[in-house]
Amino acid sequence: MTDTDTDTGTHTHTVAGTSTGTVRPGRALLALTLTVSAVLLGSTVLNVALPTMQEDLGASTTEQQWFLNAYTLTFAAFLLVAGNTGDRFGLKRLLVWGSAAFAVTTSVTGLLDSSAAIIAARALTGVAAAAIMPTTLAVILRVFPPGERARAIASWAAASGLSISLGPLLGGALLSAGLWWGSVLELVALLALLGLAAAWAWIPAIPAGGRGELRVAPVAASLAGIGLLLFGVVHATDQGWTYVGTWLPAAVGTVVLAGLAVAEARHREPLLDVGLFRNASFTVAAVALTLGSFVVFGYLYFTTFYLQILRGYSPLRTGLLLIPLSAGLVVGAPLSRRATQRFGARATIATGLAIMGGAFAGVTALGARTGVGWFVVDAFALQLGFALALAPGTTLASSALPAERAGAGSALLNTLRQLGSALGVAVLGSVLWSRYAGAVHDRLQGSPASVRDTASESLGAALATGDPAAVAAAGPAFLGAMHTAALVAAGVCGAAVLVTLFTRTSRGEGGESAVARRPPARRKRTAQRV
Repeated sequence: MTDTDTDTGTHTHTVAGTSTGTVRPGRALLALTLTVSAVLLGSTVLNVALPTMQEDLGASTTEQQWFLNAYTLTFAAFLLVAGNTGDRFGLKRLLVWGSAAFAVTTSVTGLLDSSAAIIAARALTGVAAAAIMPTTLAVILRVFPPGERARAIASWAAASGLSISLGPLLGGALLSAGLWWGSVLELVALLALLGLAAAWAWIPAIPAGGRGELRVAPVAASLAGIGLLLFGVVHATDQGWTYVGTWLPAAVGTVVLAGLAVAEARHREPLLDVGLFRNASFTVAAVALTLGSFVVFGYLYFTTFYLQILRGYSPLRTGLLLIPLSAGLVVGAPLSRRATQRFGARATIATGLAIMGGAFAGVTALGARTGVGWFVVDAFALQLGFALALAPGTTLASSALPAERAGAGSALLNTLRQLGSALGVAVLGSVLWSRYAGAVHDRLQGSPASVRDTASESLGAALATGDPAAVAAAGPAFLGAMHTAALVAAGVCGAAVLVTLFTRTSRGEGGESAVARRPPARRKRTAQRV
């Protein structure tokens, strides 16, 4: 039922099962977007600070990757139990406590001066983030009526993508103002506190609906499997892909995750509900969103070094040059909704992924003196493509979730997205630096071993040597490595397009909801009757 508040003029919905009975959707959605924005801003705001952290903390290339991946590792691992916990003990309660823990751990991290301590604190922050992300989507599915759910999810997805894009800009502004690297995290903590206050005031208390006991074993297996996989991939930078310390942990981690999937498929009340993959629409959306996150986070990682180290731009200018990412999202979010209504979710998602692949192909045209106009257009195209995939993909996947499993189902979707994000940084980062190290080593065969080894560590290390040969070799080596990483990302986008287009959907599946397929006029009349 829909009413209008005579004092404020805002629409309210009567929602069965909430303690308040009435929800103001605009306020509830604002609270949800604030909390999810803090979580995703926390995942990208450090990218632009990595060169500063390398200089201030002496952080190695591997440590810099773990600054990012420690967060996404625990984020992905604990999403499973977080979604299940929300279903059992109350979504609002979990959202409030998760936001409080996120704000505290983020703020503390910004005050640390040890790489090891930062990595550990980032891991704790990831646990708190896991309590927030699936809960926000589950609240939307529980409190918004079907006629308004797609629009609410589109707004939620737009806020998610916008936060990812704004991270480098806001971080760059703070660093260019002369503040220390940790100031970027203090900003995220402040946003989390605002989200906490809004959630406390505007999100209704939804009674727990889950049954059964929480199980620790799947979480431990998830943490171990993802951790080993990332450890192997990240350390390919140091020793190469054929080194036993690279492929063995990655192989063991893959086996552990496969075993977890098999065990959960046989459990009566799984935390990892792999049965959802029987729905082809959910599978298509999950693959598209996972691989989309993979390439976007990898892009943010290597373009930071391209702009700040190779081109010598300040953190603020770097953030400004990444504004087209936000612009692409702003344009793409409403466009995705109209495209889905006219052409269907799958066609829209596939188009978005194809545009992303083309944008990565365009990265190969970037050089040390390429005009910034090319970079701006290419960055815009990348995020436009991601926007075309993000909202339809989230809606398509959510349509396959039973209401009583909203928390656990959205947790699975977000687990895959976070795993994609972590692997994007790990895989594309390892491709970048291993390719770079090999190229620099080959170019400096006649140089002293100490210069050759130092220059091979990273682009920044090579430039810091002051050795003319090392400096001359580093730029071309980095560009070649970045182009290779971009082509790998383009190939991933191409694979996602094929999965999206050629995975068959049975007639009985509710992949593209009736609301999404309805003509706009009829859909409007339906919404008014809700």
